[in-house]
Amino acid sequence: MNETWRQAVHLLAGTAIAVSVLVFPQEVTVPFYAAGLLVGSVLTDAVERGLRLPLVSPLLDLLEREDAGPGRGAFYFVVATLGCLVLFDPFQAAIGVFVLALLDSVSTVAGRRLGRHRLFNGKSIEGFLVGALVTAGVLVVVLPPVTAVVAAIAAGIVELVSPVDDNLVIPPAVCLVLFCMG
Repeated sequence: MNETWRQAVHLLAGTAIAVSVLVFPQEVTVPFYAAGLLVGSVLTDAVERGLRLPLVSPLLDLLEREDAGPGRGAFYFVVATLGCLVLFDPFQAAIGVFVLALLDSVSTVAGRRLGRHRLFNGKSIEGFLVGALVTAGVLVVVLPPVTAVVAAIAAGIVELVSPVDDNLVIPPAVCLVLFCMG
């Protein structure tokens, strides 16, 4: 598994999901991602039972971490997307999903390359800072500066200290910040 490739796919797929949430109405995206969860669950179960599936198994071999269940991160990503689509407006949901894609990818790559000061779960202050700064810098294009900074820092803190998979908790945390800040 190559972590840089993994994070590039995370960023590109997450950005595509965020764009789809903005472009298509909820009447389309909610059933689409719900169907994706069903198909993904079937494929994950098949792989966990030892089946080698064309396209799926080679992708998992290339992109999945050794200690993770097959497709678990992608599954959680879609669960969080659906949750945000149901609980928040599409713009907030899209921003939450995009922040997950961007911040998680940037902080992971920066932390692995630059990280010298480990904090929680092997994550570094350098990864946190680079991830939050890059995310805030991108978010100011679509959000007021203060909201962009608060959302990026909140996402960075959640990514840093969450005891559960960050794919589950970053999008709703960002959506909640956006909701609270108007």
